[in-house]
Amino acid sequence: MITLEGFRSTRYFPALDGLRCFSIAAVIWHHCTPRQLDGIAGRGHLGVRLFFCISGLLITTLLLREQRVRGSIDLMRFWIRRSLRIFPLYYTVLALFTLFALSLPETPAQRTHFIGNLPFFLCHTSNWFIDYDVTHPVLFGFAWSLSTEEQFYLMLPILVKCLPSRATLTFMLLAVIAIDQLAEHHHLTLILPRHSRAEIIVTSFMASIGFGALLALGLEDPKWFARLRPALGQWFSAPLCLGVIFVWLIWPPREFVLFEAALALFVAACALGIQYGLPRAFASKPLCHVGRVSYGMYLFHVPVIGALRIVLPSIAQRATILFPLSFLGTALLATLSHRTFEALFLSLRPDSRRVPANVSGAAT
Repeated sequence: MITLEGFRSTRYFPALDGLRCFSIAAVIWHHCTPRQLDGIAGRGHLGVRLFFCISGLLITTLLLREQRVRGSIDLMRFWIRRSLRIFPLYYTVLALFTLFALSLPETPAQRTHFIGNLPFFLCHTSNWFIDYDVTHPVLFGFAWSLSTEEQFYLMLPILVKCLPSRATLTFMLLAVIAIDQLAEHHHLTLILPRHSRAEIIVTSFMASIGFGALLALGLEDPKWFARLRPALGQWFSAPLCLGVIFVWLIWPPREFVLFEAALALFVAACALGIQYGLPRAFASKPLCHVGRVSYGMYLFHVPVIGALRIVLPSIAQRATILFPLSFLGTALLATLSHRTFEALFLSLRPDSRRVPANVSGAAT
């Protein structure tokens, strides 16, 4: 069983890259289906929540470790590294979407909707200000989750650096999750009217990110690590969590926040139990490779699916054929991008030359 020292010295969690592979596969499947499916086949969109759990756990862990080792957090260094990882490809793909939108006839609502909302895509606030309740597909609409992540990357380092204690930060995260849930259930309508901009902004915080961050706080604290390890560091921990998740994928719990908590516990169990069977399976090289390029796959998958539907119209409505072709094409394109275009910017990140190649996925 892993010790606190062993956990703190681990810089790369390969099983979490493997989980990213399943996350992006679920998202691609979701966008390959011609309509919302029933049962577990219709739950592909929840792959984004798994991404959020992984980000919450990893980013918080990196920040806490920097604070413990260096005594503080270099905010500018963190933001520069995040920007060089995310912005070049994001804005390149956004520019391609803009060219596509401009090539459409001026009358379609899809073009007008995209151009009118372009400022929100540019400043990562599409999850706050864009109306998704429209009759046409929203161009670049998948960027809402990237906006959520960017807002998390902006605010969390400030909170970790400025709050006086870990207990205060824990209380803050719990409070944010609680407020988000109260707003989701419309219990705060006196101060957050239904469908108001304020309610949209408050509920844009995803509990899955918060749960991942909370578990990172617990695992970095000696007392809480001693409490969490017996539950999450056993050989059966990851399989048990995965079993609960599968059950809830088939029969969702009454409160969705419980599903998000289970996802976060599963991610933590995979980080702690790398020597055991299931996390080791997730750490296989093919899965880890897809996980490392999953950011590019997320940005590329919608155009690839759209292109395949145009080139091969006979499979446009056949998800079982469209999905593997889309997954393979997206993975190849993202791999090429990661090794050429993105690599140029990753090499500019502070301390990038001192990080081994197999650790590059740790903070993606």
